Amino acid sequence: METKSNFLGVDNKAFEEETIEGKKKPCIGGETVLSEVKPQQPRPTTTADELKDTGYAWLVVAVMFLSNVVTAGYIKSFGVIYNAVEIAYPDTSATAGGVVVALLSGCRNGLAPVVGAAAVQFGARPVMIFGIVLCSGGLFASFFCNSVATLAITLGAMMGTGMCAVETCQIVVMPEYFRNKKELANSIRVAGYPLGGAAFPFFLLPFFEYFGLKLTFIILSALFAQLAVFVFLIRPFSTHVKMAEVKKSRKEKASKSISNGAVAMDDSKLSQEKPIKAKKFDLKLFLNPIYLTHIGMIVGFSAALPHAQYFVAVYGKAIGFSLEQNSILLAYQAVLDSFTRLLLGYMLDKKIFKKTHCFVVCLVVAGIGTAMIPASTNFWVVMFTFSIFSLGSSGYFANINVILIDQFGEHNVASSWGFIRMIQGILNFLYPPLLGYLVDVTGSYYLTFLTMGIGLTCAGLSIASQPLVARAAKIDMIFY
Repeated sequence: METKSNFLGVDNKAFEEETIEGKKKPCIGGETVLSEVKPQQPRPTTTADELKDTGYAWLVVAVMFLSNVVTAGYIKSFGVIYNAVEIAYPDTSATAGGVVVALLSGCRNGLAPVVGAAAVQFGARPVMIFGIVLCSGGLFASFFCNSVATLAITLGAMMGTGMCAVETCQIVVMPEYFRNKKELANSIRVAGYPLGGAAFPFFLLPFFEYFGLKLTFIILSALFAQLAVFVFLIRPFSTHVKMAEVKKSRKEKASKSISNGAVAMDDSKLSQEKPIKAKKFDLKLFLNPIYLTHIGMIVGFSAALPHAQYFVAVYGKAIGFSLEQNSILLAYQAVLDSFTRLLLGYMLDKKIFKKTHCFVVCLVVAGIGTAMIPASTNFWVVMFTFSIFSLGSSGYFANINVILIDQFGEHNVASSWGFIRMIQGILNFLYPPLLGYLVDVTGSYYLTFLTMGIGLTCAGLSIASQPLVARAAKIDMIFY
């Protein structure tokens, strides 16, 4: 009998292969166990299975979408916020401003593994509530700050940590509520990011004009606080299952049917079978050759995102685009990005193509488009090439989480996603100064955009190499 070394997870249900009686079989992490042959029987449908991909699960996605509109809106419009900060604090230095941005981005990304572990330990909803309280408290405390140094703590560290809690916990919750529809659900969830970026600047400018910076902080604090009400709706999946079982049991008791009551009791027992225990930190991932291809991907991907939008706006200003043209360019890209994420999620849900294929094509094509951006000074040509760049962002966010779940299991997503996010946070400190230095040295933006384009292309090729890596490592894997 052929033995498979498949630690990548097949449908997240069974991670070990059958063997003949008394022989060892491989499982996740390279451990081995002894087992006996048992007759295979179809797995009965449980209450938990019935609740996935339906009903309340879509309300959970809607809450995540809404929270992403608000959190991403803050992040993507932070340039507008900081412009107002510089006016309110005229003695602000560029270094102090850099510290605020570094703490915001660094805490938002770098703390992802810690937040993921906290979500596994304490539950996702309490950690998300804590993150929202931290964001709202940071904005409220900013009203009392008298220097940019103190704003670095409130607008930078507190906001970054809070957003990390809100965003990372979503990755832990999503696979609990979704199985067959996780591609579509994830795309709806992440579509909130660019929409928030497109809408928030227009929302903030009137507030700055009529209320001033400090009162705007209070308004934003109240807005973030409202998110806590919605996040309370993201109840633990185990609680959701128990509530459904109680409701089901009451209906069956009302019907006074003995046979139906017996079936209900059996289903209840089955639904309470313990799933694979979620992991807080899985450092063994760094010994996994397939996971190393994801690390190679994020190293290349981080060369372009999230700072490509900044360099496009700066390039547009350098070649004579008006402020209105730059605003239109960025708003158009955000809306296109959101629409493309939803479209990709729909096509992935229909199984039109494989997720890994979609991921690779989006990143490689986006790399080519990004490298072409400085080839023209015409507004419409730049908009077209910038649109091609949008494929990279859309393909990444529509695919990365579901690919990690498929390949490494939903029980391990806190680590598999958290470590990638942490590495991206570290690289976000390194790439922007390097890309800016290339502009200073060459006097043009060609090399900067070429570097970003090469990074995106290499990111796609890193994922494309997975079949070769699997073959070299003698891993029998299934590509979804």
